Amino acid sequence: MAGPGTPELNLQAENLRLAEQVRALSGDEHIRREAAPWRDATPAERVAETWRLCALVPWFRSLWPEDVRARADAPAPLPASTLAILERFKQVGDGK
Repeated sequence: MAGPGTPELNLQAENLRLAEQVRALSGDEHIRREAAPWRDATPAERVAETWRLCALVPWFRSLWPEDVRARADAPAPLPASTLAILERFKQVGDGK
């Protein structure tokens, strides 16, 4: 049996914490709260907020450890099947 402070107990506590986050963030009520400020927003306001959030990416990336940034800068290539799906989406979107 795992004692206090053992990796097994720490992992169990972390899993419980993550399960609670999933429960709290996956419900309809959470989605309603998050969407509420945008119900009456104009398209221009929505685009402006999107650009504001995009501008935060460099700061957010600066918080990552170097190995995480390196993986993000050189991601694994997408499988050919995924690329084919994306190309079909693009063609449909372009009206081809």
